[in-house]
Amino acid sequence: MTALFHIILGVLLGILVLVLGTVYFCKRTARHVLHPKKKRKPLFAWPEDYNMPYENVSFQTMDHVTLKGWFVPAKEPSEKTIILMHGWGMNRSSILPYTCFLRDMGYNLFYFDFRALGESGGDTSSIGYLELRDVRGAIHFLKQTYPDQCKQIGLYGLSMGGMVAISEAARNPEIKCVVAEAPYYSFRKVVSRWAWIHYHMPYFPLLPIVLHYLRRQLGANPERYSPKYTIEKIAPRPIFIIHGRSDNLVPAAHARRLYRAAGDPKTLWLVPGALHGKCGETGGYEYKQRLADFFRASL
Repeated sequence: MTALFHIILGVLLGILVLVLGTVYFCKRTARHVLHPKKKRKPLFAWPEDYNMPYENVSFQTMDHVTLKGWFVPAKEPSEKTIILMHGWGMNRSSILPYTCFLRDMGYNLFYFDFRALGESGGDTSSIGYLELRDVRGAIHFLKQTYPDQCKQIGLYGLSMGGMVAISEAARNPEIKCVVAEAPYYSFRKVVSRWAWIHYHMPYFPLLPIVLHYLRRQLGANPERYSPKYTIEKIAPRPIFIIHGRSDNLVPAAHARRLYRAAGDPKTLWLVPGALHGKCGETGGYEYKQRLADFFRASL
């Protein structure tokens, strides 16, 4: 009996260690998603590098996070402004080289860093949920500071920025059009993909635990704000979805699902050979031409 008792005790202790280790690993993974200290990278490009005048700006969100950005006026006075939003682990300089040409087409451009990234304040990034407060703060700031330049507003977003663009446009009828590059279809699916790429973590049984801690720390369920639930509300305003056929983080299937869920008018372009966040680099002249055509027709 004593030997059997020790065996049972050993098994129970082993199970306890396994459970505690699993919980610790999942909490640690959730922290890495929400507090991406290693993802905060310095800016590497500025509008002056492209011979564009600009203003350094800062503004606050509804939850008192200070965000930093640039306002780039069009060559000629314009009432049309495009808000341009980067992805997770990026900053505003990441999207500047492939979008700054839009200034020459008569648009004011507004770039800003999401919270916890680039030069902005805050230490929590939520891959979309909290960042919706950031774009709302940006729109409020623009309307207060540059009312004559933002009578018409379009959104451009890359990856996480694409999710934010879709969800904000669905909520805000003042948004005239949306370009979403490499947006994810579902928060749950993109976290699952990220965890697999970085930790080889299988969805079951670990991801439900990670998602539980993400919801707990955010005090909300970010899945509810996924584009899959919001994109149909953009219609009848136009949306242009761009995605790399070879996207290694958010598979192109996400773009196809979003396109099917969106109402008309809608456009989908799958860029051959493009990886995640590389459509501008891979698409080259065609990328700029398609962006130009879309905004010219929609804004």
